Amino acid sequence: MFRIGLCVLFLVTSAAQATDSLPVPRDLAENASASVVDVICRVGVTNRGSRSRGVLVAGGSHERRSEVIITTGHGVRYYNSADPRQCWILDASGQQHDIISVIRPQGMNSSFDDWAIILTEDDFAHPEWRLPIAWMAADQTTPRHVALLGRDHLSTDCTLTQSDRLSDGGELVRLHDCGSRHGLSGAPILTLENGRLSVIGVNAGRVTGFDGQSIAVVFDGGLIAATLEGTLQRASEGAR
Repeated sequence: MFRIGLCVLFLVTSAAQATDSLPVPRDLAENASASVVDVICRVGVTNRGSRSRGVLVAGGSHERRSEVIITTGHGVRYYNSADPRQCWILDASGQQHDIISVIRPQGMNSSFDDWAIILTEDDFAHPEWRLPIAWMAADQTTPRHVALLGRDHLSTDCTLTQSDRLSDGGELVRLHDCGSRHGLSGAPILTLENGRLSVIGVNAGRVTGFDGQSIAVVFDGGLIAATLEGTLQRASEGAR
């Protein structure tokens, strides 16, 4: 579990805001469960390691030679490019997949940098498991209906919003109230975008002392968009 201790810049009381999206139906979110994968990493030659979640994403060519997965950066902190088999993926059917590369921001200086894009060694032969991305404007402040989907967790009656009092690196963070616990780092945050179930971010972990709210790493363009575009192109190169 990624627990984040952040400074409180200011405290204000604000009126409840309307959301800019429809609630995510529970049955629709349940049908996307195969989109969630386990991201497992081992520490060196020990029996210690970590298990988090990730989500298969759509985009680029429909024909792939690899899968593209978004997760948290801290979930793959033990990844070593010199020995990529220190980390691997388990799909919804329990099949193991090796990793070719992990791309993440250098330093992870704030929770906004806590993301990673994984390229697997093979495709999973189930393109229907991939979810499209819902990009969120960096300056968007209107709350949004979302759901949090884990391998054994589903919360649908929750909201994604920008905090009005919690800052990381001088920037107000995004929070969700879907709940979180150990092992749910990297679990996809789902929303309805043009009537289609999409992933708008990933869960990074609970914030201590904030009434069960959790940090959301949202997809808001910039570096993550450019990285994802390049990785999706790489995943399609040489596909039959």
